[in-house]
Amino acid sequence: MTKPVADATVMRTWSGLAAFYASMFVVLAVYMQFFPVWLHEVAGLPAEQVSMVLAALTVARTLAGPVWAQRVDRGGDARGVLLLLSVFSALVFVGNTLAPSLFWFVVVSGVFGVVFSPMFPILDATTMQAAARAGFAFGRVRLVGSVTFLLTVLTAGALLERTGSAFVMPLLLVALGVNAAVAGGLPRAAPRPAVVSPRSPWWQPLRSRPFVWLLLASALIQGSHATYYNLSTVHWNAHGIGKSLSGALWAEGVLAEIVLLFVAVRTVERLRPTTLLLIGGAAAIVRWSVLAITVDVTLLFASNWLHGLSFACTYLGSLRALDRRVAPHQRATAQGLLGAATSGLGMVGGGLLGGWLYDRDPALAFLTMAALAALGVVLAFGLRIQAPRDQRPQSDTTASGAT
Repeated sequence: MTKPVADATVMRTWSGLAAFYASMFVVLAVYMQFFPVWLHEVAGLPAEQVSMVLAALTVARTLAGPVWAQRVDRGGDARGVLLLLSVFSALVFVGNTLAPSLFWFVVVSGVFGVVFSPMFPILDATTMQAAARAGFAFGRVRLVGSVTFLLTVLTAGALLERTGSAFVMPLLLVALGVNAAVAGGLPRAAPRPAVVSPRSPWWQPLRSRPFVWLLLASALIQGSHATYYNLSTVHWNAHGIGKSLSGALWAEGVLAEIVLLFVAVRTVERLRPTTLLLIGGAAAIVRWSVLAITVDVTLLFASNWLHGLSFACTYLGSLRALDRRVAPHQRATAQGLLGAATSGLGMVGGGLLGGWLYDRDPALAFLTMAALAALGVVLAFGLRIQAPRDQRPQSDTTASGAT
């Protein structure tokens, strides 16, 4: 009877994590694609003010992510923190329905960034540790989020065409409520041995040079995607590629990520983390170079398949490199720092630089993103030299991990 019980426990763990990924990515899909439209068309904010509201979330998540992650490391209860954050996310977002001014929208967005966005790195760190204990592939669980994101964008887009942009707000509130309810099904933390310094400061991992190199390499490669995320549709529309075709190009990128995580995940997970970073950076160089020199639809569709490498390989490589360079009692904190570096500093810096250059020369903006990815490749190669075997720390007492 032991094995069936063990199998049932693994299945409960997998399904609880997968369900939370799904609910998180439903919220993310609607928020990213349609909340800016709600702010513009329903709340009446001009484009510049919409950008200010969204920027408040980015700044807040950059600052708050490591703090919440450290709380997980100190208490060992990721489930409790995720449940708390998901409930507060739903409550805070209601404030958007009461917002009388731009200032209030910015405040609500900032607080929402403090409680919602930090859940992603905490969930990633929790899932990686659970996958290692239970023996399932992290990528397959994360795949649930990617599939849900794609299906939500397509379904919500069709729904909102019928109902109008005003329906974005109730849709998001329902999604956030479901997310809070699903958090109750997350697995409880496994018992862990006592650690040497559970009260180490949140910046402790930054004392490790390999970890800092990892943050920089990942931030540069992921941050090079910012101009694509922000301006690719604008760029394509300006050259006669319609919104539906632009949407198909975006959907293709997400589909490429899904294919890699589902079909090739076992092969990918056998590669060294630094190999994945190098592959991701090289793919990003090719993608942004293509966008800089052509708007030929055939070439765009061909290059967009590289999203499975430029994003997914960089993402998985960063997580696995972190797992091998940071002691167990600091991994959630380190994951928060990684999220702040990539989703915060990297994306904001890349977006601001790309936007400034795009107004002057779109080709130069995309070529600069290729240059950022190339610099990330150089740093990833340096990281590989510093840790030739990408070994996992031998014990929880090694604060900075293998070098």
